Amino acid sequence: MSLLSRLLELVGDSDDERDPYQCIRCGRTFERDHYECPECGVPHAVVRTTDAGTSGQDT
Repeated sequence: MSLLSRLLELVGDSDDERDPYQCIRCGRTFERDHYECPECGVPHAVVRTTDAGTSGQDT
C-alpha cells in the first residue's frame, strides 16, 4: 500500500468502494480491470481487491 493510500485511508477518503481494482506494485486503484497499470505501466499488476478493500498483499 502506498503512503498516499494509507493517508487517504486514515482520513476516510478512500476510493476502495468505487474502485474495485488495485495495482499490486504502486497501489493505485481503478474502476475497471487493466492489462497493465496505467500509472506505473507494469503488465499483469492490476488485481481485483477483496471485500475488505485490499488486494490481499501484506505490505
